[in-house]
Amino acid sequence: MRKLLTFCLFLLTAVSASAQFPPRIVTHYPTVQPPAEIHFVDGNVNRYAIQRIGKDVMRVDLGGEQSTRIPLTYVESIRFQDGCTLYYDRGELQFDRLVQPAVLKNEGGDATLEGVLKLTPLQLETLMGRDLYRQYRKKSGLATAGTVSMATGVLLLMPYVGKTVELIAGGEKGAPLHSFKFMGPVGKGLTIGGCSALVAGIVIYAIGNSGCNRIVTTYNDGLGLAYTF
Repeated sequence: MRKLLTFCLFLLTAVSASAQFPPRIVTHYPTVQPPAEIHFVDGNVNRYAIQRIGKDVMRVDLGGEQSTRIPLTYVESIRFQDGCTLYYDRGELQFDRLVQPAVLKNEGGDATLEGVLKLTPLQLETLMGRDLYRQYRKKSGLATAGTVSMATGVLLLMPYVGKTVELIAGGEKGAPLHSFKFMGPVGKGLTIGGCSALVAGIVIYAIGNSGCNRIVTTYNDGLGLAYTF
């Protein structure tokens, strides 16, 4: 337990230090290349690299770090480079008209079609088949449980992190160890519990996400495609 606590304290020291110099956070999804062929209801056809397809709109890359949103009511169909084609009617995806192949990508327990469209459980089961889908759902549940555990760990560690940041701002040397030392029994219990939940969550998430990746790879290999996102 002492080794685990020491490791977590050093980990949190790095987190506390990085909090003073926050990195640039990417708030958009990465662009999926190559560009897809988009047919619009007015008869126009354009090629755009798609970032994400949502319920009502899709975001496309215009180049030069510029992007725009296109309402799905303007779209008739989207054809990806591998041949997968999506059809829309008044902005509604006609999943029963999906043209195969349909390549999947795992995103932390969520399956996305061509890396841009998050699928519902029913849509995913339709593509994967019942047996493979059950395996994926089980691993996805592990990834979700790991995420919840990590979030719980972070919440439990907030008092410790706050005290550590306060000591660092005051120029205290060895702030991570001192802040834990000066805590009461409840604070120490929360810190130890938070470290345990955080480490356990990381392990559980890694196992679940790895399983999801493996299942998605098995499905994609069955399509006989060599496709890179």
